[in-house]
Amino acid sequence: MLASRLHTPTLPIWRIVLLTLGGTLNSGVLIAGGLTIMFGGPGGALVAYIVSVVILYLVITSLMEVGSRMPDDVPYYLIGTRVLGKTVGVALAWSFWLLWIVVLVYEMVAGGFIIQFWLPDVDRAVWCAVLLIACIIIVVIDSRLYSTAESSLTLLTIGALVAGIIVGSLVAAGKLGDHKYAFENWEAKDGPFVGGLWGFVGAAIFANFSVNGTETVAIMALKSPSRHSRKMTPIAVCGAIALLLLPSIFVTGLVLSPADPWFEKESFDSAEGASLTYLFEKAGIMPAAHVINALLLLSALLDCCVGLYVSTTILQDLADRGLAPKLVQSPKDRDQALSPYSMGVCCILALGIWALTFIRMESAVVLLAGIIGVSGIITWSSIAIMHFIVRWSKRYRHIEDETAYRSLLFPMGPALCLFYEVGVMVCLLITVGLVGFDIDLFLFITLGLFIFLALIVAAAIAQRLGYCRC
Repeated sequence: MLASRLHTPTLPIWRIVLLTLGGTLNSGVLIAGGLTIMFGGPGGALVAYIVSVVILYLVITSLMEVGSRMPDDVPYYLIGTRVLGKTVGVALAWSFWLLWIVVLVYEMVAGGFIIQFWLPDVDRAVWCAVLLIACIIIVVIDSRLYSTAESSLTLLTIGALVAGIIVGSLVAAGKLGDHKYAFENWEAKDGPFVGGLWGFVGAAIFANFSVNGTETVAIMALKSPSRHSRKMTPIAVCGAIALLLLPSIFVTGLVLSPADPWFEKESFDSAEGASLTYLFEKAGIMPAAHVINALLLLSALLDCCVGLYVSTTILQDLADRGLAPKLVQSPKDRDQALSPYSMGVCCILALGIWALTFIRMESAVVLLAGIIGVSGIITWSSIAIMHFIVRWSKRYRHIEDETAYRSLLFPMGPALCLFYEVGVMVCLLITVGLVGFDIDLFLFITLGLFIFLALIVAAAIAQRLGYCRC
């Protein structure tokens, strides 16, 4: 997931692409790649990622058009208050804040699994706490530390990914390892699309999880004074993701079968459960597992820092605008960027959610990924709806100056996006009824939706009581 830059200076296209690739590749390949194949098979996983990249491009262009017609002082997460109404807009803003809290918790829990790869006898709860403390120290000392490290980590991840594609191709061709796979997984009994439509929907959730948050590059692109740069940024970002992500998923699907015993592992968040490690193991390159695990650990730490920094910044900004308690407002001292009260609230909430994961620790990572994936569906659907409103409403027709961006794919772009996202959500809800009641599946599919509905109710009550203004 992208480390969302809420108030970004003008950046060159290559820098925006690099920032985007970091979180997308870490979560998309190192973590979620194997899970998409398990749910949808090699063909279902590949199609799920292709569709997700296409939908991502449509969402970015829609958000660019909507954002270009908003005042400069309205951040991305508050655009909904101007277009969709106060209640839904505030709920979306709170949902965006809560999403980054969940990202923080997800990375804490994942970090515990990752370190247990080396130290299995130490309780993972200890490592979760250590990761949070390290995250707080880094953010308090200098939030630019992890921003610099993120670029270096992205380059390392790209290098590991390219190496994995080459090694996986050699394994599939029988040049490395003791078996020639070729296309046998595509020609297996269930075919390339395991589980049919329902398997594809499961794969789509994890594919959505991989690219969720990347749509914020639209705000970075709008900072560019050049029309050419604004036009090329979505193409460059989605093209780079497709160029690295799709070959990796395809090659992994050639070697890794959905019925492989490898999927019985306890966690997919350490090197033991990373699909890249599987490829290196099949090639007989065993030390690669430690390299992949180190990349995962650094990624978890950096994403923890991003989650804490972004959630703290959003909360204090919401307080400054009267949408959260005054206690967590931005500090009056300009030398102090973050409010200790705002950071404290975020840490306490993160620890509370983290404590709840101990109820079902074995499925906690998947449940948190489900919340993030469903939140992404809600966010992208909202952006598509806002695009229709902004383009067709008389209120925004007068904003057609040189700074306004117009998506050339309207109205098919947002319509396709809305159809796909709503379709996936409906299929997920139908799945709950078809397979019988399973608590893990039920929470995986519905928890994110229930949280958003609860936030709408809370926002309506807060406005009715006068506690929330915008």
